[in-house]
Amino acid sequence: MDTWDRVFVLRSEFAAQAEALAPTDWDAPSLCEGWRIRDVVAHLILPERFSGLGGLGGLIRSGFSLGRYIHQDAIRRGSVPVADLMASYRAAIPRRSVPPGRRPINVLVDLVVHLQDIRRALGLAWSYDAELLETVASTIYADTGLGVPKRAEGLALRATDTAWKAGEGALVAGPLEALILAMTGRPVTLPELTGPGAAVLAARIGRHTPSLPG
Repeated sequence: MDTWDRVFVLRSEFAAQAEALAPTDWDAPSLCEGWRIRDVVAHLILPERFSGLGGLGGLIRSGFSLGRYIHQDAIRRGSVPVADLMASYRAAIPRRSVPPGRRPINVLVDLVVHLQDIRRALGLAWSYDAELLETVASTIYADTGLGVPKRAEGLALRATDTAWKAGEGALVAGPLEALILAMTGRPVTLPELTGPGAAVLAARIGRHTPSLPG
């Protein structure tokens, strides 16, 4: 299964899962700081919407801050009625557009992390195969745009449920999905991690918790 096939499957799985969400779930906070569940869903459509002229106006209004633009866009589009939001989401499922400066693998990574922002926040079921998680982890580990190399510097990250590992130094061990979320600055999985490096990682996350990748 190639990258876009995986994206299609994951998007489709969430569309089915979203059908069972209660009205109050959509306004519940996600793991993304300052984002509701509905805002994260809106953001997942962003790679299809952020293009040349379409994104230029938003960047100008946000003072040419990409992070601010992404945040404002997600909240704006997330504030529409749920039926409209999900109609836009479903229309985006088969699309293969990529934001400027990113690759299809980054779309997949963004999707996996943000689906966990939703699923963990709402206590929804989730399941990813080891190959997918290892691909996501390796991509994130090297992504300077997400600040992961600095966050993971001097740490030996070791998955306890797959063969994935990266880095040397103080040990941080745990399930790979938990390591992925911790690498991207989500503190929710820190209790699942062990080793002398876990406190170091926790301190680094505490200094700044991003609401991306994006």
